Amino acid sequence: MERVKCKICGETFSSGLATHINRKHKLSSLEYQKRFPRAKLVSDEYRQMMSNRAKDLFEKDPTMRKKVAERTFDFINSKRLQPLLQRDYKSAKICLKNSLWKPSIILYGSIIEAILIEKYPKAKNFNDALEIAHKNGYLSDMENHKIHIIRDLRNYVHLHKELSEGNGEISEHWAKTAADICESIIRNF
Repeated sequence: MERVKCKICGETFSSGLATHINRKHKLSSLEYQKRFPRAKLVSDEYRQMMSNRAKDLFEKDPTMRKKVAERTFDFINSKRLQPLLQRDYKSAKICLKNSLWKPSIILYGSIIEAILIEKYPKAKNFNDALEIAHKNGYLSDMENHKIHIIRDLRNYVHLHKELSEGNGEISEHWAKTAADICESIIRNF
């Protein structure tokens, strides 16, 4: 399997670097990406393997096919929020398909935030909801690290913020990562 090499120490990993760079080098994934633009946190082969695994599950499980096709968000209690999630989910998929990375990241990030805040009403904010979801096992360590980067990228809806902080982070990689994490959260709930 293709491996991803840490640009700091040279260690290689088959699945991803997020946990390594956080624990060993005390950098967030966003800080690492700023320091090493275009550096991969996961290999293309690993991403493809995870995509194939999801597609296999989709092919083998007819209930999954129905759920993915409809995305009714019936696990959300708020009947007013469900149609908004459906609308934005459909828009996010269109953006991703058409290489519109920034709106895709913003939409998927907003969907993730809405789902988690709805599921954890005692959370004070998105960050608290993320921590609760991670503690409860709804987000893996890697997803937890990546979602913080996506949360920051989502703030680039404000162009001045993107100008002052941006360093080329808006990319296909992060758009697909946001989509993958969103799908994972939907499946887990």
